[in-house]
Amino acid sequence: MITVLVHHYVIPQMTKQAEALIKENGRVMRSFPGFVSRQTLYAQNDPNQITTVTVWRSIEAYQGWTNRPDRPQPQPNAPAMWSKPIENTLFNVTAEV
Repeated sequence: MITVLVHHYVIPQMTKQAEALIKENGRVMRSFPGFVSRQTLYAQNDPNQITTVTVWRSIEAYQGWTNRPDRPQPQPNAPAMWSKPIENTLFNVTAEV
């Protein structure tokens, strides 16, 4: 199993749109093969930081999700939502409680 931590840094005026996008992405993700779970976290010290924690059965399952042909592509004329680049970190799960 792997866990993926994704930090999103939202432009304050775009919070509702960013939350809707993150929520919809999670909804679609639930039916993807190899998906295990997902949590959305809001930083206590920064209301503009939204972090998602997603667990996948394997790196191949996660790569299948990120490389799927129907993945939405950024629209050049869409308003910017992020104040800085999204940060992804993958972790191997070595022990479970």
